[in-house]
Amino acid sequence: MMWRLRPLFAAAALAAVLLLSTAARAREIRVGVGFAIAPYALREQDAGLEVDLLRAAFRAAGMEARFVYLPNLRLPLALAEGDVDCLATSAGYDMAERTGRPVFYSGPTLTFRNYAVTLADRDLRIRSIADLSGYVVLGFQDAASYLGPEFAAMARGNDLYSELSDQSLQVRMLFSGRVDVVLSERRVFLYWRNRLKGSPAGRAVDLDQAVTFHAIFPAQDRQVVFVRKSLCDDFDRGMAAIRESGSFDRIVRAYDRAEYVK
Repeated sequence: MMWRLRPLFAAAALAAVLLLSTAARAREIRVGVGFAIAPYALREQDAGLEVDLLRAAFRAAGMEARFVYLPNLRLPLALAEGDVDCLATSAGYDMAERTGRPVFYSGPTLTFRNYAVTLADRDLRIRSIADLSGYVVLGFQDAASYLGPEFAAMARGNDLYSELSDQSLQVRMLFSGRVDVVLSERRVFLYWRNRLKGSPAGRAVDLDQAVTFHAIFPAQDRQVVFVRKSLCDDFDRGMAAIRESGSFDRIVRAYDRAEYVK
């Protein structure tokens, strides 16, 4: 009788393994994230400050994040077409309008603050968004949508305003004097300045020139946008768990000890 039961036990065990494997696959979450915001997202390493925080929060919620690195302008389309399950983005974007489908917003994940960055020896007096008018200003991709209506109006009225996705090129253009102002988050700017030092492109300019960070934009939270409320709720619980455990602060401290923040 026992020999007859063994195949049944084996079949049951195999079925359990397949069921667990299917469940594990079902818990993989595809997360869209902008590829041009190093050190928050480092595509080559599949890491970064924001990426590591989100991965930890998803794991705390019992999910495994697979990050899909995309240009900023591609992110809403990827969510609309179902290529990703959620997006890491900045608060203030109306993703329901941009994707054409119902969405659910997580709580804040971390905080960004963009600055107008200038060479200190230029002594430019930039105390407000309006003061950018008349200067050669270089923004990051989709900055005119991200930085609010007052900035969007300035961008429309300033023929010297442009955007690009390569933020390392922003840094080079500022230090070479080809633009008056670049718009960047502080960690992003300092990361690229440090990375360029010693490179052929970086040796062509003086990257040690002092810069001024003009705080003309308010701080803005980052968040994750989902198409399923249950996933959003699970993620919020995971984020709360890593904050309570201290994992959140440990990840942030690890990046803020890096050389580029100095």
